[in-house]
Amino acid sequence: MLWMNYNSLHHSTPDLRVSTPVKKKPPTNASVLKGLLFHCHCSSPSHRRQNTTRWYFKQPTWRLWGEERVDGAVYTVYLKKVRYHRPTKSVSSDSEDEISHLEWETVKVRFIKAGSLQRLVESLATDDGELESTYINVFLATYRTFATAKQVLSLLLDRYEQLANNELDLPEMVSDQHRKTLVLALHVWLDSYPEDFRDPPLHATLYQLLYFAQTHLPDSELQLKVRHRLERFTREDEMLESCPLFVPDSLYLHSNGTHAPPYSFPDIPERLFAEQLTRMDMRLLQKLVPHQCLGGIWSRRDKSRSQEAATVLATVNQFNAVSLRVISTVLMDPNCRPAERGRLVSTWIDVAQELRVLKNFSSLKAIISGLQSNPVYRLQKTWQCLPKEKVEVFEELARIFSEDNNQWAQRELLMREGTAKFADTVGENDKQLQKVIQRQANNSGNISHGTIPYLGTFLTDLTMIDTAIPDTLYDGLINFDKRRKEFEVLAQIKLLQGAANAYNIHEDIAFDRWFDSILTLDDREAYQLSCHIEPPAVPALTVTTNSPATSSPLLYLPSQSL
Repeated sequence: MLWMNYNSLHHSTPDLRVSTPVKKKPPTNASVLKGLLFHCHCSSPSHRRQNTTRWYFKQPTWRLWGEERVDGAVYTVYLKKVRYHRPTKSVSSDSEDEISHLEWETVKVRFIKAGSLQRLVESLATDDGELESTYINVFLATYRTFATAKQVLSLLLDRYEQLANNELDLPEMVSDQHRKTLVLALHVWLDSYPEDFRDPPLHATLYQLLYFAQTHLPDSELQLKVRHRLERFTREDEMLESCPLFVPDSLYLHSNGTHAPPYSFPDIPERLFAEQLTRMDMRLLQKLVPHQCLGGIWSRRDKSRSQEAATVLATVNQFNAVSLRVISTVLMDPNCRPAERGRLVSTWIDVAQELRVLKNFSSLKAIISGLQSNPVYRLQKTWQCLPKEKVEVFEELARIFSEDNNQWAQRELLMREGTAKFADTVGENDKQLQKVIQRQANNSGNISHGTIPYLGTFLTDLTMIDTAIPDTLYDGLINFDKRRKEFEVLAQIKLLQGAANAYNIHEDIAFDRWFDSILTLDDREAYQLSCHIEPPAVPALTVTTNSPATSSPLLYLPSQSL
């Protein structure tokens, strides 16, 4: 972002639209207008005699000016009005509130809209020696969609050497500030994204940065930080080489050397199951690397590059594992009576209800998707055995993930409860959930919960951005405005990752053993078993997929993707 003086303006009517004068005592609804009006005392004698106060509507401080093109970059230019002269009291003023004059300055502010990789890297430097926080955050979070870490680092270090050797014909003070900013950018990069420099076994990129620091910044904080990171990577590589391929069975034993007793579904503690699912989701969310969610990365169809989105794939696999276990537990015993099978469904609804209280929308969505899958949802006799109140709870939980209005209900919940301590938001028609939320408010005490989002919502948003907005503009320049839009979604994920730290759930090995012991069914097996339990009214010749009337319980992954 570049600031340039444009012109200087004195306080006058073109700057502030004057409204009709009112009496000095504001009307009863003045508090409502307070945020919309700019209160200005005029200092002329005539105005003082009238004892009036003028209220002015505040004009926007930002105004789009246009675009500027330079070699290798296009900038969006705004005009911003700022006050550069502190208001002073008038000598002749009788009131301390009266201001003699206001002076305003309009500056041109440039944001890079598109540019070559070299220009984007050069834009990390600023004339005042301070990092432009928004720009560097967007750049470091999204550059992997159009460049590699080695390319960016090489350009950044080359730019520093050009400045150090006075090759750019810049004033010495400006050159020094640019170098200072580039070093700060290296610090932020190394602190925020250390994995970008991991390239075992040689870690060539990190050694390149170490050589630069030894040459240009010997004994500096940057050099010490790079050495520390290199030593840490080396130790971790050695540990990976020495660790066993298989986890010994002893790790699954209690301290007394006996296996934890497994649970028998549906005779389970629903709250504990919800907490353990939340524990599993919480760990995955904390390990999630937000930039791997970018549509240009996670949805790549090249399986050889699946490691680039490993943390996203782990979250997707966990979601699918929960949904498949819901389907399996309901269908696995074909000799169950409808009432017994209804109890299985009812137990999963109870677990989902507890997940709503814990604000775990990931496993909540997984359970709802499993129950809405065609093999389960078509079992009319089973669902008829459920109490009316239980069905209402299921329907209210399912409405959270309604596709209506771009999943508005779910987004509204995340906005309201994302960083809140408790679940406290329900719809007007959610009578059963209102009781549940009220009950937990009375019994939870001072226990606070984090929030675990359904990642599929963010993956869909990022995939839509990646698909709808071109990667390049003009003559092949990188579309950086697209990266800003992507960063807005990544910032939401990052915020929820921090909120997840509020959970404090202990591991239950018995639950893990139960979870791993459940056999899962593929689509064909599940539907065939469902038809054996309740034969269809009109036998189908061939069934290969879920009914189009209900969505697949699995979190969407592009075909042939990760």
